Amino acid sequence: MHIFILWILLRILTSILAAFVSEVKPGSPIETSVEILPASAPTAQWVDRTFLSPWLRWDAEWYQQIVTHGYSAMDGTAQFHPLYPWLATPLARAGLSPLLALMVITALAGLALFYSFLKLAQMDLVAKDAFFALLLFAFSPPAFVLFAPYPEALFLLFAVLCLFFARRGAWWLACTMGGLATLTRQQGIFLLIPVVWELWEQKKHQSNHLLKQWRDWLALFLIPAGYGIWIIYRAFFLSDWQINFSSAQDFIYSFFISPSATQVVQSQEFIWPWQALYFSLSKLVARPDIDLWVNISAGLAFLLLLGFAWKQMRTSYRLFALVITWISFSYYTGEIHPYMGLPRHLYLAFPVFIGLAGRIRKPWLRLLSVGISAITIAFFVVIYVTNTWVP
Repeated sequence: MHIFILWILLRILTSILAAFVSEVKPGSPIETSVEILPASAPTAQWVDRTFLSPWLRWDAEWYQQIVTHGYSAMDGTAQFHPLYPWLATPLARAGLSPLLALMVITALAGLALFYSFLKLAQMDLVAKDAFFALLLFAFSPPAFVLFAPYPEALFLLFAVLCLFFARRGAWWLACTMGGLATLTRQQGIFLLIPVVWELWEQKKHQSNHLLKQWRDWLALFLIPAGYGIWIIYRAFFLSDWQINFSSAQDFIYSFFISPSATQVVQSQEFIWPWQALYFSLSKLVARPDIDLWVNISAGLAFLLLLGFAWKQMRTSYRLFALVITWISFSYYTGEIHPYMGLPRHLYLAFPVFIGLAGRIRKPWLRLLSVGISAITIAFFVVIYVTNTWVP
């Protein structure tokens, strides 16, 4: 019950905040024409304006377009992995608006995520500490995306379940969850690393059960299979698969992502993280803006938290957090917004919050941590709804 109360509390508070912020800076015609207070008729329109429309920003618009019109190789939608909009599409065809359908999937996945995260944390922490880990995870600044029409809640649900089942030695279930995570976001492919480590750790002393070991190792193919399904779909249904070996970047975007990705973000590439950080800091000095301040500040704060949590993290968790951190800091998105979405990408390294809960022991420090996090998540909602920051 306490998990549901936590989730519904955050759901209500973030929705109320988003609604009133959208009054100050409307982002759509319905936000301009329909007042929040007093509640206006018709009721469906007022609910849409108050609880749905304020969340329709940035990538949420792309996912709404996919649910409404499907994928196309020509408009940039093929950059977005499909499971999240695929799950919302039947709800939209049943009569829900595309945005409401996406929000329903987000809500169901988010509630299940809170429960699953707590169960995973309890594998390493006592009940009280595990719940504190959930509080750190739920109140983290980029956690607002768990209540927006974004795929993070669904991805993190599958990623958490992947590690949970791996810890229990249920390899086929773990890798199935990993494959579903990969169908939801590209970063799911990196779940191979902690699962392989956990499998190796559990199997290295069981050389007398070679047949069973091979069956378990075979399950690992399910994780990249999730990516394979998406590539095959792009190739045969979208004609969006033209392998280009001109450079490493061309190969990545033609094979693994989409040649049309630049229609979403005009300039994007993967470079060495220190190069991307240097370019971003140079831009911050020369032409500072709130978007870059937020991204770099949040990114550097995350590095400090990762270092602080390191001692209390399992090796498999460390490996996963490191690769997510490396990829996130390597994703360079041009001179205007050099580190677009950096806090949201780093948030996928969720084992850090389990490690932090094991390090922060004093009650007053725990209360302070959650309090500061609550303030910052509210700040992130504000800059998201006002289109001040690109998540």
